Amino acid sequence: MHVAELFAPPAEVAAHPAVTAARRLCDELLEPHAAAADDPARGVRREHLDALADAGLFSMTVPTDEGGLGASAAVDREVIELLAGACGATWFVLTQHETPQNLVRGRLPPDPDAATAGPAATRHHQALCDGSALAGIALAHLRRPGPPAVTAEPDGRGGYLISGRSDWCTGWGLVDVLLLAATGPDGEVVFGLIEATERAGLRPGAPLPLAVMGGTATVALEFDRCRLGADEVALTMHARAWPELEAVRSANTRPASLGLLRRMLVELERLGHEHDRPEGVEAALELVRVAVPLRAEAYALLDTPARVHIARRTQLRGTLAELTVRAAAALVATRSGSAMLSTSPEQRWAREAAFHLVQAQNPAVRTAQLGALARGKEV
Repeated sequence: MHVAELFAPPAEVAAHPAVTAARRLCDELLEPHAAAADDPARGVRREHLDALADAGLFSMTVPTDEGGLGASAAVDREVIELLAGACGATWFVLTQHETPQNLVRGRLPPDPDAATAGPAATRHHQALCDGSALAGIALAHLRRPGPPAVTAEPDGRGGYLISGRSDWCTGWGLVDVLLLAATGPDGEVVFGLIEATERAGLRPGAPLPLAVMGGTATVALEFDRCRLGADEVALTMHARAWPELEAVRSANTRPASLGLLRRMLVELERLGHEHDRPEGVEAALELVRVAVPLRAEAYALLDTPARVHIARRTQLRGTLAELTVRAAAALVATRSGSAMLSTSPEQRWAREAAFHLVQAQNPAVRTAQLGALARGKEV
């Protein structure tokens, strides 16, 4: 069998309208624009994001009575794999929407008793669920050790004054709504939903000079006693709840990283045949024989309760990351000298493989990745 067939979803998933729409949009919009989307001078296009939203791809698993497609997790994963394999930059802007959407649906904290919803969650619920408003996030600073990077000072009127620096905000100028997070005086995490525009006390920096996905309009945000009104508070989470949530989420292998692996192995087999390099074909088939069962296990774990098998989830993420890096190297070797051109898709995919190492990485994940990279095929 060919690589594409070994990765192919069940017939009922392949035939789902969301999957057929994703395939069409990948072929017609995303893949032809992928090189430009990676380029800071051109970048991800809002009209492409709107096309994804119009097809319901921002809201695949949201129930129909909340404005979504009500699709299964298997359909959601297939769509994400296709989008990430076609254009990593567009997928990365799109994926920012997931956390704000989960928040307004009451699905963010691992323990509902550890959080209190605010009025902004209700006000933005419909637009974030049906995709008529696109959201970005400024949350990554919560993973940093040491003193809080962004703080929330109660203003005495139910709101907060936000101060500090959030180093990563993707999609600035492309998204409509921003989910920001800050640490309150007792260690609680305050989430706000605001318009994604400059305001008093909020200043975006220039787009960061990223090595990959440079067209995602990723900036740092500076907060200087920026007022978060009482009506803009979306959620207040107990201090212990966010680290618990992050530990669970970071352990999992993301469908997007599997989508990149899948795309590269399909291309590796194709290049091997096209250039009469049977070693490339053999490499693709050997790698896919390892990848497919690991992918199946990773998805099976995603369907189990979130707090179980954390060690195995983390190990799988490390192993699949190493496999993705190895696939990128095999693709470069098979393409040969022309893979060194900055315009080659192999260069972009190799950089995207590096990106998936560090996205939502925590110390446990990093240890698993480095162990897998050190041991290689023996993992």
